[in-house]
Amino acid sequence: MRFENKLFLLTSLFGVATAYRRSCRPDLTNGGTGNGFYTIEKTDTWAGIAADFCTSVLDLQNMNPTTPTSTNLILTVPCKTRERDCARISGTNDGYYTVVEGDDLSSISSDFCIDNYGITLRNRGIYSSFDLHPGLVITVPCRWN
Repeated sequence: MRFENKLFLLTSLFGVATAYRRSCRPDLTNGGTGNGFYTIEKTDTWAGIAADFCTSVLDLQNMNPTTPTSTNLILTVPCKTRERDCARISGTNDGYYTVVEGDDLSSISSDFCIDNYGITLRNRGIYSSFDLHPGLVITVPCRWN
């Protein structure tokens, strides 16, 4: 078993939780704008919603000039389908992702709201997509939920 897998297994037992991202409904009017809609839930915060949709709180608030005052209200959000999720490390803004067949650095980076360099900084020995292989566990930003 590779070191990364042992580390992943160990941390799985001590304080790693699966982080599930919020999802959006795409706005299909006007040829699609890249935006969509998200329905606010009881525990939501501006920061949490912004993190899930790879945007800043300020940009999210600019997209929604009327401040929501209760749950079940709908916000406009950047809406991009994301294929990957992470197991969050408790008490941090990072988590673990296990590489699957077909992954490359750019697609992983995009799904975790970071650039390729950010992935390489978090993961010793990862310099390009050639360093990735199925089953490899890497550290990624995982600040949602």
